[in-house]
Amino acid sequence: MKIKKVIAVIAGIAVTLSAAVGGVYGYKSYQDKKLIAEVQPVSSLNWGYWGDTETSYGTVTNDSSQEIYLDDSRMIKEVYVEKGDEVQKGDPLLAYDTAELQIEIERKKLDISTIENNIERQKYKYEMLKTQTPVKKDPPKLNEEQLAWYQHMDEENRLTETDKNDSRIYNYLTAASIPYNVTTNAAGELVYPAGTAEEPYIYYVNQNAYAYGGFFNAIRPTAEGGSGKHVRVIVCKKDADGKMVLDTDEATGRQMPVADDTVSPNTVELNGSDFPADYDESRMWYLFSGKEYIPTSLADEYMQAYEDFMADWEVPKGYTSEELYQEAAEIEEKLKTLDIQRRQEQLALESMEKSATDGVVYAEVDGVVKTLGDPDEKPEQGQAFLVVTGDDGLYVKGTISELLLDDVTVGTVVTANSWESGMTFDATITEISDYPVSGNSWGDGNPNVSYYEYTAYIEDSSALRNGEAVDLSISTNQSDGGGIFIEKAYVRSEDGKSYCMIADENNRLKKQYVVTGRTVYGSAVEIKSGLTEDDRIAFPYGKNAVEGAAVTDESSNY
Repeated sequence: MKIKKVIAVIAGIAVTLSAAVGGVYGYKSYQDKKLIAEVQPVSSLNWGYWGDTETSYGTVTNDSSQEIYLDDSRMIKEVYVEKGDEVQKGDPLLAYDTAELQIEIERKKLDISTIENNIERQKYKYEMLKTQTPVKKDPPKLNEEQLAWYQHMDEENRLTETDKNDSRIYNYLTAASIPYNVTTNAAGELVYPAGTAEEPYIYYVNQNAYAYGGFFNAIRPTAEGGSGKHVRVIVCKKDADGKMVLDTDEATGRQMPVADDTVSPNTVELNGSDFPADYDESRMWYLFSGKEYIPTSLADEYMQAYEDFMADWEVPKGYTSEELYQEAAEIEEKLKTLDIQRRQEQLALESMEKSATDGVVYAEVDGVVKTLGDPDEKPEQGQAFLVVTGDDGLYVKGTISELLLDDVTVGTVVTANSWESGMTFDATITEISDYPVSGNSWGDGNPNVSYYEYTAYIEDSSALRNGEAVDLSISTNQSDGGGIFIEKAYVRSEDGKSYCMIADENNRLKKQYVVTGRTVYGSAVEIKSGLTEDDRIAFPYGKNAVEGAAVTDESSNY
């Protein structure tokens, strides 16, 4: 009984599960039948691809044209053609008055001769510089070692105010010198003698002592009508050690200095009242002879000798190394400038001589006189007076990016659009330069990309004129229109794979994995495999774009 019950339970569960699964599947099928997605044929969504278009700019030119601009310095003698005339190469077009031109030719020859003479002078000067030996123009400097020695000796022999062996003996007197007979009171203050004849100021000095002008001013009367100070100067006797020799005064018992009897005179009396005028404080006088003392040190003597030498010294003639280099550089620059001037003048002379034979300007091409000005009126600046245009078509010259060189070659057809008339013309590229130019002459484009000049021929150029500006449309990556290129929005991605929602044979949506390629026109993607133009696809976003949904053609809704 138990076994039968288990079996019954299992069987019941199986029935229940089967019913459940069947119910879910049936519900989903029911729901899918209710979903309807609109589809379109790939052929109607295919953009196709005919290549990219790049724009270049150029100027119409005529390799067989001739433009004649008037020479302002010359007068037209005669014009041989009229506008619209057909001319052959070698036909006379106009003639200048050559009388004045001949004079200008002679002047030009003289200018060239002057330049050439100047060139030769500069070359000679340059060669002479090579033979020059550099000289030094710096003045002789003081012998520093010798000067230092003199200065040292001067310091050793220079006198101090007082004798180095005995400070009570003066070498020279100043206004601050203190007399020997000055005493000190109880307060420690200096008490000077009366400065009279009976009680003069007493100074003990070395032989040949001198006094500054400031000393004499100090002993002069301090006020008008006043009395000056009396001064006694004594040459002091010295012992073997250079010290002052003293002797005992019998009257007072004091030790007094002894005058040097070997010197005559050894004493001088000065009366400040006899000094009528101010002395120059910087000047000095010997006390015993009264002669002016002019001190000269050894260093001073050396400096004087150097100054005397420099007074006779002359700057050497010639060039220093720096002057030779600078002079040579200046001559080289002059030679370059003169050579350019000579070339310019020679070209001008050749041009003059070319037209000076008879003053006639001849046609250089076969063609028609398209432009002719009035000989009595000066043309506008930059405007040709006479233009002869050939009849073999016009050319357009422009630049092309290096990025397009793989797509644009000789023989490529471009479209030229006239800025003036708005008309378009086919032009065939006849030449592409092998070398880049320095940027795009029209001022736009990628500054990091090189540009190459090209020439394109316009066979039907009846509505164009020489010098006219045009733009050119250049097709690149050209194709025959094959391949499938659809809007990016019709392609979804899943796990790194791309797919479209495609209608199957039962008119139900399914995922169709595809291989994509490049993107063109900014929003179209190439389908390399997985789709054909006969397939029908739905917009893969939205609630109806699910596998199993029924499809309807979008066109059936209109």
